[in-house]
Amino acid sequence: MKVHPPAATRRQSLRWAAGLAALPLAAFGRPARASAALAARPFPDGARVLVGGPSSGRLDRWARLLAPQLALSLPPATGIHPQPVGGPDGVTAANAFATRIAPDGTTTLLAPGEAALAWLVGDSRTHYDVGFWVPVLAGVTPGVIVGRGTVAALGPGRPVRLGASGPATPDLAALLGLDLLGVNLQPVFGLRDPRALHAALAQGTIDAALLSGEDVPNRLATLAPLKVAPLLTLGTPDDTGALQRDRLFPAVPHLSELLVRRHGRPPAGAHYDAFRAAAAAAQLDFALVLPQLSPSAMIALWRQAGVKAMPIPSLAMPAQASALRLRAAPGAAASLAPIATSTAALLDLRHWLAVRFNYHPG
Repeated sequence: MKVHPPAATRRQSLRWAAGLAALPLAAFGRPARASAALAARPFPDGARVLVGGPSSGRLDRWARLLAPQLALSLPPATGIHPQPVGGPDGVTAANAFATRIAPDGTTTLLAPGEAALAWLVGDSRTHYDVGFWVPVLAGVTPGVIVGRGTVAALGPGRPVRLGASGPATPDLAALLGLDLLGVNLQPVFGLRDPRALHAALAQGTIDAALLSGEDVPNRLATLAPLKVAPLLTLGTPDDTGALQRDRLFPAVPHLSELLVRRHGRPPAGAHYDAFRAAAAAAQLDFALVLPQLSPSAMIALWRQAGVKAMPIPSLAMPAQASALRLRAAPGAAASLAPIATSTAALLDLRHWLAVRFNYHPG
């Protein structure tokens, strides 16, 4: 079942306007001389990828897989140079991208979903706006809420002990989603790795948990002896932004689908938009983006390179092995679009975090 996206917000309008930049230069009446110069030598000093994380970290490894495949579709002899920056949450790299990089289309950012999440919750370290990122390529993973029994166990008023790392983590998507379903949410925080979640489920100290990130099917398989199974997913947007079932879990309903069944109408409102934003961030393994106002010809070059890189076996096979779905334009834009949510949804999310969990971003 598909749940269609709401009407455009101001941020979405800005983002779609940035997407128009992918049209040919002639469509905007750019001077022929400038177009010819750009076409002749678009990367005079090569291309850079600012990598959100340390050298030899998870995103650095993806950057080194992506770079040679993307270079195949860029002008001959274009070198792509990954540059790891900052910690694994990507905040330092995203700040540098927003404040120090000229929007000439020669430098991209490879950001983890944690960087988008930090912006969503109002982390004071963030000095960037995800709504101003121009998507080229995205790697997305499933987001599955698992537990014993059936999805009926998540009915209104029923107590659910949700194992989670903390409120301002990818688990935020599950916290918001269960809140929308009306469950009596009783989070158990401090479970920071899969082994801790496994132990808590085995001991019966939690009832449910969110599995997100790479290798979700394999992690789920290790829980099968505990009779833990998928209850629902966070849903995944198609290229139009409409939510659909996760293709790795086609028999499992997504949360928005359950809300339609329960209320008889599509979900809407600031709190639901906050959930959509958190869910998109939780499932975003990485995003390769350009700065807003990059030249349209450069956006077109990068996006074409992203489309052509996806099926190359040396990239597609590691992605498949990690249960990661690569999405180029327009799918990459659809994956990031919910994160660039309305001001009302951002305020709702941050107020809910403060009231519900006494969370105040540092």
